Amino acid sequence: MSLKHKFQKGVSLVEGMTAAAVLGASITVFMTLQSYQERDFSTLRKFDKAAYAVELMFEEMAAVYNPIAAQYGTPQVFADTSAGTSLKVKGFAQLPGVGDQIIIEGVGGKYEITARTAFDSDNNTTLTLDRSDIPDVAYVNMASDATLNATITVVSNAEGSLDPYHSLDLTKYDDTAYITNLEDDGLEKVATDLQNWGALLEKHFGPSRTGDKRLIEVTDITKNVPVDMDNDGVTDQEDGEDVYEAVTKKQVTIIIKQDKIEEKFRRLFLAGT
Repeated sequence: MSLKHKFQKGVSLVEGMTAAAVLGASITVFMTLQSYQERDFSTLRKFDKAAYAVELMFEEMAAVYNPIAAQYGTPQVFADTSAGTSLKVKGFAQLPGVGDQIIIEGVGGKYEITARTAFDSDNNTTLTLDRSDIPDVAYVNMASDATLNATITVVSNAEGSLDPYHSLDLTKYDDTAYITNLEDDGLEKVATDLQNWGALLEKHFGPSRTGDKRLIEVTDITKNVPVDMDNDGVTDQEDGEDVYEAVTKKQVTIIIKQDKIEEKFRRLFLAGT
């Protein structure tokens, strides 16, 4: 044996075991990260496919939406009425729909018709109202007394409004109690859409799990839109300043959350578009 190898030492047992442990841990971490990455890629591919389903949902809502509310005549308050949940009304040519939204001249707030009586001999009806402009708060009474002959304006019809879709939980498309509650509120069309859309999303994502979200949100937003009355492609001006008008649009957001990935699909609706 040559002298240069005489004092060379090999790897000890402890060092070998340590190296093997580090290598094993590294492989475990790598495999775990790779598994998570593959799962995320798989979920993202599901979102790509689900985008077509969401587009279909938007198109079906566009077919429903009618922002111009039917007035059913020239309704007015029948008599001076103390603030409450009941209001007698004259002037309706036909009964308004349950779920229609109204405003009352001189009374703050917006109100949903939750029930109405048949016409009496003079074509008067009594509406049961629930204040609808303050969400998640138990304000049901009118904000103030209503006065004789105050004008009543229908601002949205249950048929043609997207508001009933607000907070619709698509994970509950086969929940009998949830569906029955919608039908009891006169929202048969919404209940049908819930079942169709929920089943469609489950086809892409599979059954929902704890923490998953498949939710529709409907809100009103106001945007400033340029005015071009002469249609020359240039914004009209007054005193050298561009003229804008505030336009209220209905914004629908469909939120889908699967695992740790969340996507929001959004569309604005105006005049049925």
